[in-house]
Amino acid sequence: MTDEHTLGKSFTLNDGNSIPLVGLGTSRLAPCYEAFGDIETSLKEFLTLLQLEYVDLCLLHFPIQFKKGAKKCNDHTKLGEYINGICDHVQLWKEMEDVVGKGLAVSIGVSNYNQEQIQNIRQICKIPPAVLQTECHAFLQVKDLVQFCQDEGIFITAFAPFGSPGLSNYKPCYKECGILKDDVVLDLVRLYDRTPAQILLRHLTQRGIGVIPKSSNAVRLAENINIFDFSLTDDDMEMITKLDKMGRIFSFPL
Repeated sequence: MTDEHTLGKSFTLNDGNSIPLVGLGTSRLAPCYEAFGDIETSLKEFLTLLQLEYVDLCLLHFPIQFKKGAKKCNDHTKLGEYINGICDHVQLWKEMEDVVGKGLAVSIGVSNYNQEQIQNIRQICKIPPAVLQTECHAFLQVKDLVQFCQDEGIFITAFAPFGSPGLSNYKPCYKECGILKDDVVLDLVRLYDRTPAQILLRHLTQRGIGVIPKSSNAVRLAENINIFDFSLTDDDMEMITKLDKMGRIFSFPL
């Protein structure tokens, strides 16, 4: 792992552009990819809402295809009511390359894609994916996927880096994760005089993984960014590594 991964506040992508290690997740394309041109149309709609001419990074949200106009899914919705199936990833990626050529996006990547799907894109692409956004946290460390992407020069961004605490309060189908209350994390909290969130974010960034922690609290937002003035030791990192349970929270039919 390079110093750029472990110490820098930003990372240089495989296309030469820079991305912050800590950010907020926005602007992924809705997965209604039913017809040629949907990518450009969807992105232009986002740009109009954001009052921008282009975005720095645009991601394909899912490797699966949702039906246009489908009703919002809930715990009782059957998959067939809103999912058409696996997308044509090759065709979609060509359209993603087109939006770069038209100046609508600077960098492009994918979200929730697995290794095989990324490899399929890599075999045909003119512009390789710069970023993979995926669920990643202490209980789901996806080591093989992270290693594959880092070997291929694809930057990993972790969503749900805290395990989405409180998600079960309004979506009963999801179970409470509990990473923030884990004894190992709390021991490190006391050792470094940091918050549990800062410990977990520091662990991910020292693995060379970007993070997009979600919070509407201004104090917590500031705390989440303030993680670059301390480092976890190799022993600390190993203790958190042992927490891996392959405990996926967000399950998708990939």
